[in-house]
Amino acid sequence: MTKDQNILIIGGGFAGARAAQDLVKSGFSNVSLIDRKDYFEVTYSTLRTLANPGFGERGRMRYSDFIKGGFKQGDVTQLSKNAAKLADGSEVAFDTAIVATGSSYSSFPVAKSAEALSLDARAAEMSSEHDKLAAANTVLVVGGGAVGVELAGEIADHFPNKTVTLAEAGDRILSDLKPKASATAQSQLESLGVRVLTGSKLTPDDDAYKEADLVYMCVGLTPNTELMKAEFASSLAPSGRIMVDDQFRVAGAETIYAMGDCASTPDVKFGYVADAQGALLAKNIAAASAGKSTKDFKAQPVMSLIPVGRRQGVAQMPFGVTTLGFFVNMKQKDMFVSRQFANLGVKVK
Repeated sequence: MTKDQNILIIGGGFAGARAAQDLVKSGFSNVSLIDRKDYFEVTYSTLRTLANPGFGERGRMRYSDFIKGGFKQGDVTQLSKNAAKLADGSEVAFDTAIVATGSSYSSFPVAKSAEALSLDARAAEMSSEHDKLAAANTVLVVGGGAVGVELAGEIADHFPNKTVTLAEAGDRILSDLKPKASATAQSQLESLGVRVLTGSKLTPDDDAYKEADLVYMCVGLTPNTELMKAEFASSLAPSGRIMVDDQFRVAGAETIYAMGDCASTPDVKFGYVADAQGALLAKNIAAASAGKSTKDFKAQPVMSLIPVGRRQGVAQMPFGVTTLGFFVNMKQKDMFVSRQFANLGVKVK
């Protein structure tokens, strides 16, 4: 492995963009990033942007304006051991590939857009989604994970006259976090007027659906791994994620790595984890090129900062669950936009 090898990174989310920037910074001269979109988006900010469209402008930037290596906009449909095939029929050869294609919601474009492939189109999409929300009187949010809780809180806080319901099929919201975090978040939501329904696997025939002017489906997160199915089907876990070892190497493909939401690493699928994985993989590739030892990825205790509206929230830290402003406000300040771009070596206004 040398620093003049062709490294192709597929997917420019938190993991892919971080790996691209760090590899170039480490002296690799042929690093290329490919993504369906022409822009990077700090997705931590998108839920607040739904309620306040102007907030999201700082959280998006064209790859061509900051990526240090090469960038190509395209949709990789199939991967082999040495080339990526694009939807337009072209191919991109590589010596090493990093798959960081993330995940998607099939029915929730607010969180991760499937159709807005340009910066201008994304701004228009979010503006349109905001208009739909502003016109609705009754809103149903389905799914009590971090996204659903944060979304319900943003809507109730920005639009206190709307009727907002959050429905979770399990016995508590925020089931990935400690029970204290779940109870705290529910109390905060209820203080904003949100009706929280747990143990409620709603269907379109239920009254909550019928009464809602607008329904947000914050469930059904799917890993974007279609590109692996033709030649690397045996490398996919039953979940659809790509099976990797402790250093992100794809099972049965020595020239390919995978990380972030699309990989079967033993951790929660949060943005800060994907960013850390991108940084570690870049360090490992650089170390290998210099003949030095590399490090395994090890899952850390779950940390999460969940804003519940603009003035409150809950934080799960290694020492426990807290609502102290020092921790909650770390995210409330600008939804980690400045911090995420700083990780990529970019300053934002």
